[in-house]
Formats: sequence, structure tokens, C-alpha cells
Amino acid sequence: MRIDESTAKKALGCVDDDEVVRFTQGFVRINSVNPNLEPGSSERGAAEYLARAFQAAGLRSSTPEVAPDRPNFYGVLPGASETIGLGFFGHIDTVALTGMENPFSAEIVDGRIWGRGSSDQKGGVAAAALAMMALARLGIKLKKSVALWGVADEESEHRGAHHIMNSGWKAEACISTEPCDRTLVLGHKGTTPLKITFKGLAAHAMNPRNGISAIEKAAKTVLELDRMVFQKFMVPELGEEHMGTINFGVIRGGSAYNNVADMCELYLDRRTVYGETQERVLQEVQDLLARLEKEDPQFKATVEVDRPDWHWGPVKERGLLPVYTTSSEPVAQAVLKAYSYLNGGEVMKMVYVGGYTDMDFFVNSMKIPTVNFGPGEEPLCHTVWEALHVGQLKEAVRIYLLAALQLAA
Repeated sequence: MRIDESTAKKALGCVDDDEVVRFTQGFVRINSVNPNLEPGSSERGAAEYLARAFQAAGLRSSTPEVAPDRPNFYGVLPGASETIGLGFFGHIDTVALTGMENPFSAEIVDGRIWGRGSSDQKGGVAAAALAMMALARLGIKLKKSVALWGVADEESEHRGAHHIMNSGWKAEACISTEPCDRTLVLGHKGTTPLKITFKGLAAHAMNPRNGISAIEKAAKTVLELDRMVFQKFMVPELGEEHMGTINFGVIRGGSAYNNVADMCELYLDRRTVYGETQERVLQEVQDLLARLEKEDPQFKATVEVDRPDWHWGPVKERGLLPVYTTSSEPVAQAVLKAYSYLNGGEVMKMVYVGGYTDMDFFVNSMKIPTVNFGPGEEPLCHTVWEALHVGQLKEAVRIYLLAALQLAA
């Protein structure tokens, strides 16, 4: 697998930078906030935007629904074979606006496209779409097909990824287009969201000993959980050791300040490293609660996989798992070579990250070698300052184009 100099130059000449910026701005201007986070929203407008562009470019496309009024987008650049040599994917839903000013302006400020979803992660999806349209303009018949999934519901219950997983779709390699600031992501942590429910006994605060405070039991549990030591994972290529973590995100309990709290709910985010399972994480917490109950007969608590925006059973059952792909996989090498070709031999940095992506479904469930590379800076995601560096966007289009040529031509 190599980059053919002559074909690469012709292909790169098919990229129109003005089109790249205009297309991405138009995509960002569409409100596709996840409806679990903002009722009344939908991913439909974003999926149809991509479908219109693919149809105009002569590519195949469809918008299969994964829930009522919530479609994925699927587009294909056909090759001589129906085999998908390379599949791109990224999500088309966004997080809520959370006070962001002019969230859909898509204006360019200081070299960045401003707006909700610009980095997380319409920029990556747009770059993949534009790379495929440039390939179509090149006019050569690829040996294998190239595909793009624009996935719904990544920011909540992952119904879009579940749909692809259950459809039987296959590809030889995939690139996740989440933002990673010009690095190659070989893997990431999983996340097991847990809800612990504490049961107490209500009483008047003038004599709290008549009751049992569920909040006090929750506080004790937080301290115990914070002392736990979690599994570690050594990333061979990086020589870095990563460890599972825990965050206590939401606590709710009690009925009034002058009542002993008879109930308390604690939501926590347990990040898992490669090799850990949701079942193991759940059992660890169950064992801790059992020990606390044995030490304190008034301690009553149960734990389950759940988070405040999850109402769909399959995501709770499957979980969100850690993932790792070795850098020796052809898809990883294709991205590394494309980056080096465009940057005068510079070596791209490889990383293992704590954030979660739908890469999990493609690697763990569909068994497709997958890496993550996409335009955007992770610290800007989910913030009121979200914006996408135009230079990174243009570079991503070219890297995707060259990667596709290596894996499908």
C-alpha cells in the first residue's frame, strides 16, 4: 500500500477549498441538536443536507430512520466491487446550545468556522463527504467502494450506531471523523454510567436521629468509591499507561432542608480502559455496596447502568466500551502516510484518549479495523466557544482523499 504520486496530485487538484468552506458552513447552520437534550429537535435536516449533496454529485445515498423522525445518513461512492474498502463515519447530532451566542451563524472568526457542532463534529463528516465528492470528480473507477455514515444520536443513546451494528453492514476498514487536533487516535476509554439509589428514613430535622439520611449514606459511598484503584492499560505504541477513572456528576436527594432525606440518587461516570467490561465495573460497585451494608445495617443502596438522558434499553444493556486498534493496521498506516505526504515527511502524533466515540461499535461489535482522525480541537467541544479551524478542515479533506485512494483504488 503506497501513495501513487501521479494519482495523488490529480486527486488533490479536484479539491475546491472555497467549496470546502461553503459546504461546511451550510452544514453547521442546520440545527441538529439531539432531541434527547432539546425536545423538538431532529437530525433530519442534517441528513437531508448530505443526501442532496451526494445526489447532486452522482453518488448513492439514503436516510434510514433509526427512530421516528431521526435518520442516519448513508452515502456510497461505488467502485468496481461492492466491497467497502474504506468507510467514514461521524455523528450529525450535536449537544444542546447551552447559552452559545449565534450558534448557527457559521461565520469565520480568526480563521475558524463558528457554531455548535462545527468541531463536534460536523466538520469531520463534511470533510469526508467532500473527499468522496472530489474522488467522484477525479473520474477513475475505484477497485472497491467508499462509504460515509452520518450517525444520529451519538450524544445520547447511540441509536444510530446500534442501527449500523444490527444492519449487518461490513467494511474492510473505517475512519471515525471525531475531532482530534491533527493526531491519530488509536483508541479511547469506554464509559459506564451508573446510578446509585440510596434509601433512608424521613424524619423532622429537629431530631435527625429519628430518621436515616440517604444523603449521609451517599456521601460515605462517594468517599469509598474515590479510594478505589482501577485497572491500567499500557498502549504499546505509545509506551503510556492509562487507568480507569470515576467522576461524580449528579446528586439529587431529600425533600426539604428541615427533613431527613429518605432518598438520594447519585449518577457517576466510570471511564474504563481497554480490557475492562461493563459487567465487571457494575460488579465492583455492587460488591462495595454489599460490604457497606454488612458494616452498617441502616445502609440500603442499589446500583444500575443508567444516566439521566437514557430511556432506551439496548444502550444500557450493551454499554459503551473501550477500544484499541494497533497502528500496524492498514487503515492506520493509510492515514499516517497521507499526513506525512502532505506535510513534507512530518510524522503524525498517535494518542489514546479519555473521550468516547462510536468507534467502539465498529471495532468491538462489527470487528472492523478503525482509527479516529478528524478536524477540530477537543477542548472547544461542548463549549460556548465551539469553532472549527479552517486549516484543519482543508487538511482533513485531503488526508481522507489520500487514505481512500490507498485503501480502495
